[in-house]
Amino acid sequence: MSFSNKIIGGATGAILLATTMIVSLPEPAHADNAGAFVGGVMAARIGSNMRARTQAEQQQAYYAQQQAQQQQQPVQEAAPAPAEQTPQERLDQLDKLAAGGYITADEYKQKKQAILDEM
Repeated sequence: MSFSNKIIGGATGAILLATTMIVSLPEPAHADNAGAFVGGVMAARIGSNMRARTQAEQQQAYYAQQQAQQQQQPVQEAAPAPAEQTPQERLDQLDKLAAGGYITADEYKQKKQAILDEM
């Protein structure tokens, strides 16, 4: 049920209650705290709905701002590829690998020959 329907239903109920009280009382009706109570309940409900709506609008604005910032950030370009190594640099690196025990003597010979063949 929508909020406006709830208000209309509550107001209609209050009017019917007041009419019933007036008709059933032999003397004129006097104001009591019932009206203040109903008014307080309605004011509390309206205030609660307004706070919820304001909070929802603030969240929506926050997420829209975050999305806009993400779209504005430039895409980082990939790091440039390292420059091609010279045959001498490749042989030096191969010597370091062999001296450190990272490759076997047979692997060293094969890689060295491949580098020399490319020249």
